[in-house]
Amino acid sequence: VRVDWCNKLLKKYDRGASKDVYKIATGDESWIYAYAPETKQQSTVWVFEDEPNPTKVVRGRSTSKQMVACFFCKIGLVATVPLEQRRTVTSERYTTICLSEVLGEIRKTNKRRRIIVHHDNASSHTSAQISAFLTGQNVE
Repeated sequence: VRVDWCNKLLKKYDRGASKDVYKIATGDESWIYAYAPETKQQSTVWVFEDEPNPTKVVRGRSTSKQMVACFFCKIGLVATVPLEQRRTVTSERYTTICLSEVLGEIRKTNKRRRIIVHHDNASSHTSAQISAFLTGQNVE
């Protein structure tokens, strides 16, 4: 089904040659982790002359994490939207925070521009609330 859908899109947008590809914005969320760096003094270990230096393989626990949503279009980055500390994306946050900012950024250059949003089928992206919001914003 996904392959058929992709083939339809390739045909519809003439393998990227159609100007309609400029109407597509896509994005996704990801966790960004922060780590407290270890000082040189903290990472020193005594070893005997005939022993090899130890390999450090264990990474320390992250000191913080932040979810960030990034949206792109054919010409590049549209918006990077940081979400509240340690919060995941819900339908409400996706509409009020992410999509509102992204659509605002896209419409800064052309208020009448038709917009097509391509996102995955996560429940926060496919809810009735998202569909109603996008329809109200005249976004496909």
